[in-house]
Amino acid sequence: MNKHIDRSAEDLALAESLDAEWARVHEMVRLAEAMRTGDALDEEFSDRFAALNDTVIETRKEGSWSPLLAAYRREVLDGLVSLDFDLMALALAPVARPALAPRLQSLQPQIAQSWPGLPLLQEMLMLDGAEDIGRLIQRLTPTAPMVAADMIRVEGKTPNQIIRPGPGLIRAMLARDPELAPPPGASLSDKRGTWEELILPERTLEQLRDFVAWVANSRRISLDWGGRQVKGPLALFSGASGTGKSFAASVLVSDLSQRTGTDWALYSLDLGRIMSKYVGETEANLNALLDSLEGRNAILQIDEADGLLGKRGEVSDARDRYANLEVSHMLARFEQHAGPVILTTNLRTNVDTAFLRRFQLVVDFPTPDAAARRQLWDVLLPPKAPRSDQLDLVQLGEAVRLSGGAIHNAATYAAVLASEADTAIDLPHIARAVWAELTKDIRQVRRSELGFLAEFLREEAS
Repeated sequence: MNKHIDRSAEDLALAESLDAEWARVHEMVRLAEAMRTGDALDEEFSDRFAALNDTVIETRKEGSWSPLLAAYRREVLDGLVSLDFDLMALALAPVARPALAPRLQSLQPQIAQSWPGLPLLQEMLMLDGAEDIGRLIQRLTPTAPMVAADMIRVEGKTPNQIIRPGPGLIRAMLARDPELAPPPGASLSDKRGTWEELILPERTLEQLRDFVAWVANSRRISLDWGGRQVKGPLALFSGASGTGKSFAASVLVSDLSQRTGTDWALYSLDLGRIMSKYVGETEANLNALLDSLEGRNAILQIDEADGLLGKRGEVSDARDRYANLEVSHMLARFEQHAGPVILTTNLRTNVDTAFLRRFQLVVDFPTPDAAARRQLWDVLLPPKAPRSDQLDLVQLGEAVRLSGGAIHNAATYAAVLASEADTAIDLPHIARAVWAELTKDIRQVRRSELGFLAEFLREEAS
């Protein structure tokens, strides 16, 4: 609780220290608008603008841009000059103060963008001479510190290029996600779980905790320890259906939210929503999805990615060649993404070994043994529901070999039956629920597969 309160206080203090920056940009916009329309500015404008300039200089000295220290390397920040901070303020202004966005767009009809373009930057910063304009261009070249570190992105073609803030800059300075809408093609999952509910072997749990550690320590390794940028991790969860792969992702999100003191989101991607038969469209959809996720506190989960990870076939025509290139591009793009990504597969043996090297973590989810099944029954039966005295969970765990997902379904079904009968959950309810789960398959199911539960199954139910 205190962590959340302290973080909120810090965010508020940061926002207030930057108020002078946005007020200064607002006055720049007013001046540019007056120059367009010929309207006279109020008599106090010059004094007010000069005072804001002085305040901006003072707040910068006092550390108004200090949050950059937690997001970028010291050597990058040491290379910044005063003009860079002016440019970052102008790039951030449409995000920090959304009401400025349409006004900026109206000032540059030839660009039709809310992000400031080079002509408007020159005008608002009052850069007239060749030397001033040369310095502006120099600070926006691909190798300039601010651009190379992805603090600012330059887009478009000369002379109508625009600058926009990188997602890391938005998160660092405004303490929020760069985008508010869900990523295109992905769905927000509201599932949340705890480590206590995750019944898995210790080795698997250890790897899942390593996933959280990877995310939580990435900035420390790259910023404080001087390592390369730590991305991901890109993880592969492998195991039969119902072994807990998707539920594990919800546990990771819950743990990251608690550990970092900020809310993390879990987005689930259906590959069918981004894959297209048209050449180049799949890559465009994927790039839009991952671009939207940049800078967010979010895990992207791709379930049943077997088709994507399968062994590449022989190339017999142009379409086969393109399909292989498409898969390679998708995996490379996941690998380059700064945030965590989880792909799940039911059959690890079908995964192309050339793809495995791209994953930082490969986590196997085994089918639960009798001891794990006992724990799963105990966790998945409603904790406050009355249970019959003859409900022996050890015996129940040994009776039928079910996956965790199947036990979850059977436990819910048994609870429904008991609630409808207004009695405690008993073995006849369990037997009927387990039988319903087993008979989902097309194959013929024998009563003997229920073990001791068979004696509690009514003849008409079988």
